[in-house]
Amino acid sequence: MPDYVFEVSSEAARKVGGIYTVLMSKTKYLVDKYKDNYMLIGFWDERCEGEIKDEVPPADLIPVFTEMEKLGVKCRYGRWVYGSNALVILLQTKYFGEAMVDYVNGTQKKDKQVNYFKFLLWKNFNIDSLMEQSWDFQENVCWGFAVGMLLEKMMKLERFKGKDAVCQFHEWISGAALLYCKMQNVPVATVFTTHATVLGRTLASFGKDVLQDASVPGARINVSDAYRFKVEGKHQLEARAAANADVFTTVSATVGDEVQYILGRKPDVITLNGMDFSTAETKKQVLDLSAYSRAEIIQFTESYFTPYYVQSYKDPIIVFISGRYEYTNKGFDIFIEALGKLNKRLKKRKTERRIFAYIFAPSAVRGPRIQVIRNYLLLDKISEIMEQIPDMKGKEHANLQEALALLTGDVKYDVQNMAKGFVKEGDKPQINCYDLNYANDKIVGSCYEAGLMNAEDDVVKVIFYPTYLKPSDGLLDMNYYDAISGMDIGIFPSRYEPFGYTPVEAGLKMNIAITSDTTGFGRYIASRVDTTGRGVRVLKMFGEHKDNVTDELANELQQIYSLSTDEITKLKEDSFRLVRLCDWKELINNYYKAYDLAVAKRKSPPAPAAPNPAPASAAPQK
Repeated sequence: MPDYVFEVSSEAARKVGGIYTVLMSKTKYLVDKYKDNYMLIGFWDERCEGEIKDEVPPADLIPVFTEMEKLGVKCRYGRWVYGSNALVILLQTKYFGEAMVDYVNGTQKKDKQVNYFKFLLWKNFNIDSLMEQSWDFQENVCWGFAVGMLLEKMMKLERFKGKDAVCQFHEWISGAALLYCKMQNVPVATVFTTHATVLGRTLASFGKDVLQDASVPGARINVSDAYRFKVEGKHQLEARAAANADVFTTVSATVGDEVQYILGRKPDVITLNGMDFSTAETKKQVLDLSAYSRAEIIQFTESYFTPYYVQSYKDPIIVFISGRYEYTNKGFDIFIEALGKLNKRLKKRKTERRIFAYIFAPSAVRGPRIQVIRNYLLLDKISEIMEQIPDMKGKEHANLQEALALLTGDVKYDVQNMAKGFVKEGDKPQINCYDLNYANDKIVGSCYEAGLMNAEDDVVKVIFYPTYLKPSDGLLDMNYYDAISGMDIGIFPSRYEPFGYTPVEAGLKMNIAITSDTTGFGRYIASRVDTTGRGVRVLKMFGEHKDNVTDELANELQQIYSLSTDEITKLKEDSFRLVRLCDWKELINNYYKAYDLAVAKRKSPPAPAAPNPAPASAAPQK
């Protein structure tokens, strides 16, 4: 067991992506185990505000921070409010790379410090970044060198001398920090964790089946792909960090195959992503919120379709998909095509029960459609009036028209007149409830191609919600987690997902969760239980199964559609239980294993240095 653990990530106390959730959710266990001997090191910018409770640094760190400031790096010390009050140091390196320095590169040269850092990466690790001018690469190289310098100075302090310290570095973004420690022989054991490879994510976004390619025994990626997609600097930085770390880990077996194919090293430990269920809502809390959220979702849905035609809103099945607008990677096409097939099957049965499908994928919008806002507010007002009518108490109705039939006298006349205020926009509801800033949206077009027209006889109706759900979004005015707690099924058929928290989050909100065996979570859960007919289901998308996935998804949904409300509730409860297999209480042990292994390797006789071959087509910086 190490004496000290430092965790380095640009998402420590800085909410910019999924790694933030990983770090935040597991800090409880690391703080419990290591107390203040566990510390995070992160990137300081405006997104850290509200995350940190500042503290006066210990006396021995003040001179270190002063030295760093003289180099152009500001240090902020405190505790991560949302991360179990773990200690954290944030580094601001805004002008660090702009300083002019003199160095020898064949001849004496005066250049920006960031270019000197890139020169050092070439000289020591053959990382070709001559053409890499992207702001994020240069920014993260500067931050990485600053982190390495900080660790170098800290390890010289009296309290760290003779102690076993482990530094864990997350993603290519912190790769320069690890390589600086290697270059300067900083006395720390190093762990490098990749959550998704730069090149793998890039290739997958262009339709390449990375997992299938990686499954071929002995296969290795062609480095020219990195140059072709202009990510050679990031890819090589990531690859060299993986090669030079004492211990290399990834977040799932899926990524384990990918990194061996793309980075050339098999992971020593799989550090699966988990969640801290000790603070999760109880079943009763989820159900209490679900009742309210579901009523709001159904009312919004009814207001969306009521101006156009009459249909039932009694016991509908509400499904959703969510994620970044990565049309292929996130499987939006699979979701839409499967719903189209399901719609055609169910239309033949002349059934009244409806399926309402929400697509949450943030895009460029001008704002909510005016007609949608007006209709929603109008139905809300009508519902408010009807709730005050004694004769309506306890009476169920499938839609507004049925409710009106229960009214009598002046009240009925008044509400009927109000209902005349609903407005239409065309002959049927639009797919998107917000005005988009562009024409020919891929999701909208795909819905029409799949036969999802929002026509009166469609059993499956679609609402594309192209903005982030939040209490001030102008329509539902709910955050994401509150909104999905009112739904039934979360569907996440990702083609490329190193782990994937969305199905876990859906399960925690008592949704049936459908994922795929090309995601880290899907493969993990399928390795633990047979998911056939369970509250969490895993679609077969790997290898030869990928061509049949839309039929499989349509079949799964049709089977759930045939169930009673009570049977669906049991599946939701099963999902709520199954996702707890991802509890940090158990999975954190993988991290401890990685730390112990890194310390052991550090203490063992030194092995030959990892080779640093110059990449194909690379040339020294000039």
